[in-house]
Amino acid sequence: MAIDLYSKQEELPIWKKILFIFSIILIFAVLIIFTYNQFAKVPENNKVINDINTKLGEQGTSEQLSEKELVLGAESKINYFKQLYNEKPVFSVFFDKFETWVYPRVSFLSSSINVTNAEINLKGQTDALQSVMQEMLLLDAKTDILSYTVSNIQINNSKSVTFDLALKVKPELFKYYNEQQ
Repeated sequence: MAIDLYSKQEELPIWKKILFIFSIILIFAVLIIFTYNQFAKVPENNKVINDINTKLGEQGTSEQLSEKELVLGAESKINYFKQLYNEKPVFSVFFDKFETWVYPRVSFLSSSINVTNAEINLKGQTDALQSVMQEMLLLDAKTDILSYTVSNIQINNSKSVTFDLALKVKPELFKYYNEQQ
């Protein structure tokens, strides 16, 4: 003879059923309130806060507002000049190298430097044609100089020689930027 223990189902008490239904209703109510606040109240409150911030920014006398605009304009100009200053090439590296490129009896009357192409054009003067040759030998030995061209060699009556010198140098001589802020 077998006894069936599972045939009798236990009935849940009514208070447990009511508690279950109440908890489901409470969860739905919390979710509805959360979504309402998230999508309706928060954006509305953000708009109100932005309006208040705008009104606070506009407060002050007309003199204070004009001074504020003047200060903001000066700040933008200062930031622009700061950016220009920080991006300028520093020529100290170039001039340190340039000192080693010059033959002692040669002097340069004028120069122009093109930083973007790393090209230098010089107008030189010396006392003899041999000094121009010595200058060319000196330039041949320098690794910073990629190429050079000597042109317009003129021997003057006063025993001086003028010439034009076009140099193509390594761009690294001008790539050293100012690190100070």
